[in-house]
Amino acid sequence: MTDAEVRVIACDESASEGENLIASRHPVFVHASVNLTMEDAVELLDAMRVAMHAQAPEMKSKTALAPSNRPALMDALERLSGAANICLVDKAYFLTSKLIALLIAAQASEEGMNIGELGYARDYADYLDQNAAEAVGSDRWDAVLGTYNRLIRSYQRENAEPPTAEPFFAALNESIRHCTDEKTRRLLLQLWRARHFAHEYEGASKVELRELDPLPPTMTAVARTWAMRLSDTPFELLADTYSVLTPEVCQAIVNAARSPLTVRDNPQPVPDLRRVSVSDSRSDARIQIADVLAGVGREVARLAMDGTFDDDLQVAVHEMLDINIMASTGSPLDVLVDRRPLPYCQDWTAEHWGV
Repeated sequence: MTDAEVRVIACDESASEGENLIASRHPVFVHASVNLTMEDAVELLDAMRVAMHAQAPEMKSKTALAPSNRPALMDALERLSGAANICLVDKAYFLTSKLIALLIAAQASEEGMNIGELGYARDYADYLDQNAAEAVGSDRWDAVLGTYNRLIRSYQRENAEPPTAEPFFAALNESIRHCTDEKTRRLLLQLWRARHFAHEYEGASKVELRELDPLPPTMTAVARTWAMRLSDTPFELLADTYSVLTPEVCQAIVNAARSPLTVRDNPQPVPDLRRVSVSDSRSDARIQIADVLAGVGREVARLAMDGTFDDDLQVAVHEMLDINIMASTGSPLDVLVDRRPLPYCQDWTAEHWGV
């Protein structure tokens, strides 16, 4: 198959602060992607510029989200119908899921059990995200997440002080001692029994694929969603230039996305993802459209976190929402995604799962 027959899915993100999750300014990381030809993207971008009286050399979501530009933005979103995807990541939940994956799941794997495939990892992360702060006190739970965040961040900058696991161990122990909920306590004790895995992240980590940057795993999840949207059509992901997207990381995303995955006995989509590449958004209208859409995603997420789910902007983008959100079951982001049907997901599950 020639390159001309491979779809290019252009993408960008909003509210990215790298591996800084617990002390970040924005609670939700947003990844947006569009299935547009360059010609269609240029045409749409030009129309948006005219309608929004945009003067800057690069179109940004701040302009599109201005109240005076809402009618023009709604028109642009209508033109993107069926050709866009918005993935939402609750940063605190993402960090909690990493606690499970890198400690409890690692311990279970040594014992021959894959708790990810069984669905237990999701259940554990959900429960801690929903209950731990109340069970141990919000300050103590924040200390657990914060010390863990600092422990497993990459420390590649020259003269950076390498982390140790001791502050995390102390925070975890303090939470166990003051826990008032039995199920939360059992999960915290599982973390404690698996704490030796945390020692792997001490010292000056030189890993290329940073564990806590949500972008690579989000792009892997997004690729699976585009497999739902595009069926068997081959595609590539084209991202704005981003330091973490080295050639090695880009290939790791491809490998992860193309690997068969089963969760609770349900096979997940396996995309025909050919490559992940990067380009400067200033010279690519498709990425600029994705950037605007990511900003829109951040706004609809903010509304949901504030308890609003039926704003006209949320209704307009609903079918663009990615089913593979990273947020706990019943959380505001989960409620937002479940608010209305997602036809692309219903069609795929009906065909592949018979439901």
